[in-house]
Amino acid sequence: MTPLTSHEVREIAWPAKTYITKRATIPFDKLTDFFKESYGAIYSACAQHQVQLTEPPGAIYYSLDEAGGKTDLAAVVPVPGHLPFIDGFEYVVVPASKAVTITHYGGYDKMAETYAVIGKYMEEHKLKQKWMIEEYLSDPDIEKDPTTWKTNIYFVL
Repeated sequence: MTPLTSHEVREIAWPAKTYITKRATIPFDKLTDFFKESYGAIYSACAQHQVQLTEPPGAIYYSLDEAGGKTDLAAVVPVPGHLPFIDGFEYVVVPASKAVTITHYGGYDKMAETYAVIGKYMEEHKLKQKWMIEEYLSDPDIEKDPTTWKTNIYFVL
């Protein structure tokens, strides 16, 4: 059986990245629909504007409201730095920095353990995150078995 997380927290150099985004505040139980709709719109718009996409999609989490069961987040896809404005989307630049990363293996509903590991590391090393980013290396529409899913988690400092 594949472990839920590599449990290996690493500090890395984060390169500056520009993302095309769709941002919203979404209830946790509507995240799948939000991502499906947002990525479809992003990929379609980029294809219409002949923007070459070479990196996997992800999400930037701006805040989590556990008690209210919702999150302020953006579905994101990395894009080349100089793009034409595409109506209906925002661009976000995450500057070059240090980051802490860990890889989660498995379904999204099992990510608490992975976040606990990276959270403990951050606390022990007295680090503060500026950005919380997930990078999705698996497509649940293609890979139906959640135990095969792989997600990189980054806390950009």
